[in-house]
Amino acid sequence: MTGRSVVVVLEQGEEVLSSVRRACAEHGIAQGFVPVLSGAFREVELIAAHTPVDDEEPPLPQSVVVRYAEGTGNGTVMFDEDSGAGEPHLHLAVGVKNDGGAGYAGHVVSAVAHYTVEVVVTEVLSPVLARVADPGAYGIPTLHPRHG
Repeated sequence: MTGRSVVVVLEQGEEVLSSVRRACAEHGIAQGFVPVLSGAFREVELIAAHTPVDDEEPPLPQSVVVRYAEGTGNGTVMFDEDSGAGEPHLHLAVGVKNDGGAGYAGHVVSAVAHYTVEVVVTEVLSPVLARVADPGAYGIPTLHPRHG
């Protein structure tokens, strides 16, 4: 069951992950999903590789930085017991404006707004969700309903 939706509009220079964290804290959103993440980015760091890796099966250990791009993405927000707040997990696909829209996509490590970035966070009231380390996914914590 879903609850409220919160719109986060970032201005130039604001960082996406910290802005979403702050909005969730201000509105008491512990868990939710991000159906809208779009805008112009001055800089985005994504889990990806510039050169081929020997084994594409495990998660990539490196990231790439893309500058002056526009794109769209989505994600989830999960309660983080260490910080006591909602922690965003976002993925983004961007095109580099000065390179014919050359595309990059991946997990967002950081992203800084250029002109504007718009994010919608929709609260999930139930079920209660948790991230659980998944041995089948190389130990990456994946989304699961919390039982009990």
